[in-house]
Amino acid sequence: MSDSKLERSWRREDFPFRRQLQTRWRDNDRYGHINNAVYYTLYEQILMGYLEETAALDLDAHGLRCYTVENGCRYHSALVHPCAIEAGLRVSRIGRSSVRYELALFAAGDDAVRATGHVVDVFVDAESERPAELPSAVRDALAPLIANDSA
Repeated sequence: MSDSKLERSWRREDFPFRRQLQTRWRDNDRYGHINNAVYYTLYEQILMGYLEETAALDLDAHGLRCYTVENGCRYHSALVHPCAIEAGLRVSRIGRSSVRYELALFAAGDDAVRATGHVVDVFVDAESERPAELPSAVRDALAPLIANDSA
């Protein structure tokens, strides 16, 4: 993962895909902050929202499954409910059978990045569950997410 100081400099504009998300009352922990585990749910929302809705990627049609093999989150400053969140998503690396995504969460109206994270997915053959080369359709669907300074 990138150096924490560099991550703190990430801006909305660094992310080709952004989506508005809303916190829920139940997202708070006993200290009034968004619970740490919820950040991963927010990451999954934007990632799957892009893959399934925006890119309309149908892995079943390609005989593939996608497994998350690594993820991480760095908390830079707390998010609290109620809060409108703008989540950013980009691809920092596409390999033969894997993709590394980078994500960022911003509170609406605030330019400071609140949390940064990454997810590494490996695409596998649906039957053998062995790593499979990414088909061109998957690469094409991910291409709009490639950051100018990445991949």
